[in-house]
Amino acid sequence: MESLQHYVDQLFQKYRGSKQIEELKWEVLSNLEAKVADLVADGLSLDEAVKKAKANLPSIDSIVGESRKVYILPLLQELLQLGLLYGLIAWIVTMPLRILGMGIFLNYGLFAICFLIGIVYLISLGINRPASTHHLTSMNVRSAFLLRKTGWMLWALYIVGTLVFTTALYFGSNLWFSTPVNLTGPYQFANVAVSYALPFLAILIPLWLHAIPRLILKYDAGEGDIIAK
Repeated sequence: MESLQHYVDQLFQKYRGSKQIEELKWEVLSNLEAKVADLVADGLSLDEAVKKAKANLPSIDSIVGESRKVYILPLLQELLQLGLLYGLIAWIVTMPLRILGMGIFLNYGLFAICFLIGIVYLISLGINRPASTHHLTSMNVRSAFLLRKTGWMLWALYIVGTLVFTTALYFGSNLWFSTPVNLTGPYQFANVAVSYALPFLAILIPLWLHAIPRLILKYDAGEGDIIAK
């Protein structure tokens, strides 16, 4: 039943990256199809059977479960690797800003952050793998999704706030007194442009948080699962 397949795919859309989740999805689909077949055999039309089966389906959050046992070391290693990648991207992007006063401190600060993350990542790679790779920790899936949502909301509020503040700082008097904006040269224009563009670089933080639920499901221990590294 193609419509049920699409329906189940949509229900599990936010739960990706785990073999157990894929198996659970197919199990839900099979049970749903069996339920529809039973209802049709009882005399309901196909459309009525599908609607009733969908209505009786528990929430996917309750099916998946909130807390999951995960392999913590490979999860942290991938998070560190992702953080290092995003940090290097930010460091490279801000290199041209070293011609500006604030850009020097920002660029060197990002380099220091990348350096520290790199050290921690290398230390994690050197941990005794046979014993620690399969160490399990319970992590809350719902909290991870909430953290991801909160990260995006805070980033959006930050962008709105900084754009309003920057506009008021540079053009408040022009807007208040209806006077034309006057940028005296390319250096001043570059300062204004950077002030508007730089806050968007913070998107790397919610992007990093966005990966946490996916990694929890990816490194879900399941039953007898072995992570291939």
